[in-house]
Amino acid sequence: MTAASLPELLTALAARTPTPGGGAAAAWAAALGCAAGAMAARYTSGAKYAAVAETAANLATELDRSAAAALELAERDAAAYSAVTTARKNGGDMALAEAAAAQIPADLLALCALQAGALAAFLPTCNPNLASDVRVGVHLLAGAGRAAWATLLVNRPGAELLAVAESHRAALDAAELGLR
Repeated sequence: MTAASLPELLTALAARTPTPGGGAAAAWAAALGCAAGAMAARYTSGAKYAAVAETAANLATELDRSAAAALELAERDAAAYSAVTTARKNGGDMALAEAAAAQIPADLLALCALQAGALAAFLPTCNPNLASDVRVGVHLLAGAGRAAWATLLVNRPGAELLAVAESHRAALDAAELGLR
């Protein structure tokens, strides 16, 4: 699905098929949030922004990496869901399949928290003409992170993974509230 167009992604998501599903949708939203933030960071350049241009360029590069990672997580989510379904049908090790499936939305939630925080911190120094794009990035990442949280809970995470995920969810809330 990583090479699919947006209309193709929407059609695939809306189809009556098990995948892609909510986990992939969350990952796609995270990738969009990263891309919006990266664009704003790239516009924070030139002589006018010389004091922060290098930091902005580094942020753009990191957001690009995170967008790619989010798309990879979308692919991994489909494979993990397939493994859970197979374990359910064939009497396989459900605990193992669910643990593996839970790790993917946990990883996505961590990515969203990290990049939403980075964008919220960047907002005061970004090109003011792109401030709304930074905000869009934060809000998309926050929504994607909350969607990842919901997916995580379906997969019955262990107490340790749940505790870490709760801290990431709190970081998302803080990043989004910091925009107000």
